Amino acid sequence: MGCPRWKPDTQFKKLVLEPEPDERICSHCEHFTYIYEHRDRRLYTMDDGPVHLVSKLAHCPVKDCPGHAEVSVAVAEMNLAPPRWMIDWKLFLWMGHRRFARSWSVPQIRSEMKDSFGIVVSPDLIEDYIRRYQTMVAARESDPRRMVDEYRKVKSLILTIDGLQPEKGHETLYVVRELRTQRIWFATPLLSSAEEEIKHVLEQAAAWVKRVGKPVKLWISDKQQAFVTGIAKVFPGIAHRYCANHFLRDVAKPVLEIDGHAKVQMRRKVRGLRDVERRILSERAPLTPAVQDASPPPVELAAPVAPPRIPKAPSPNAAAAPMAMEAGISSPESRDRADADVVLAYAATIRGILNDDQGGPLDPPGLRMAGALQEVRGSMQRCVKRKKGGLAKAI
Repeated sequence: MGCPRWKPDTQFKKLVLEPEPDERICSHCEHFTYIYEHRDRRLYTMDDGPVHLVSKLAHCPVKDCPGHAEVSVAVAEMNLAPPRWMIDWKLFLWMGHRRFARSWSVPQIRSEMKDSFGIVVSPDLIEDYIRRYQTMVAARESDPRRMVDEYRKVKSLILTIDGLQPEKGHETLYVVRELRTQRIWFATPLLSSAEEEIKHVLEQAAAWVKRVGKPVKLWISDKQQAFVTGIAKVFPGIAHRYCANHFLRDVAKPVLEIDGHAKVQMRRKVRGLRDVERRILSERAPLTPAVQDASPPPVELAAPVAPPRIPKAPSPNAAAAPMAMEAGISSPESRDRADADVVLAYAATIRGILNDDQGGPLDPPGLRMAGALQEVRGSMQRCVKRKKGGLAKAI
């Protein structure tokens, strides 16, 4: 991460920090240390804006003392910002809170920093500090002492293990979680799901259980063979339950296969829609004018011509649509055109039903397709029954 580009007219507030007298005593020979160098830094702060920080460095004057090679700095500098940082702690915590507690994006954080604090930085700088924030939070959550403290009031543990593979051919990330506190214990990437590899992950989970000092009541997984044998060996006598999500997904596989076969059969029966649409559209197509050899005269663009309005096709689900058309149409040509509009609307609706593949095991798309086609069939039968001749002839 490079240094930010400060504007030439930036007004810095100068802040000089020097070790306190009790910090100036050498820890080796107890001599009073001497200031030998100044270190200059420029950083953004939430309260004071841009700050020019001058930190005085001290060391032991005795050359033979080990403290001569050590650098003594003011503790206040670390309280303001860690070494080589461009922002102070307050601004760093503000960025992390906005990103993870409020789900702000990097452009939002950058815009708010500019509007509220007058700080203009690059998106890369914000992303770099957000990664540091994530690292600190992860280290804090995995602190053994803090973890043991959070499990004091928990009587037993419920552990889960599952593998996450971003793409085929890549390493699978095996994640172990504890459900009582909704906490991720650790994650380990593995190249294979062999029993020995999984056993190492479970042994690591056993070490965490020993550290927490609470009994394991239940294990939950997708019942892979490596999980079944590994949990039985590492955690003998502990109940191992099938994950409800994986169980439903595995049970639904044959159902979805049958549902997919039914969709293929329904698509085979509902054919010829495109031929009907092409025939109607070809009858409506205007005659193509003959191409003239002479170039047409220039057209004046003073008054643009508005495009013709295309009437909206009636809804095919309305059973009374043909009756309404019949009441407002007098000529046979207009009546035939209205009937053709209904046919095109029905064809578009059926095509949308056939292309609907969304749904899961609890809402199979084939079953939903069958119900929708049945509704369209009933609507078409009502239309043909109410208006015999016109719509039936067009179909």
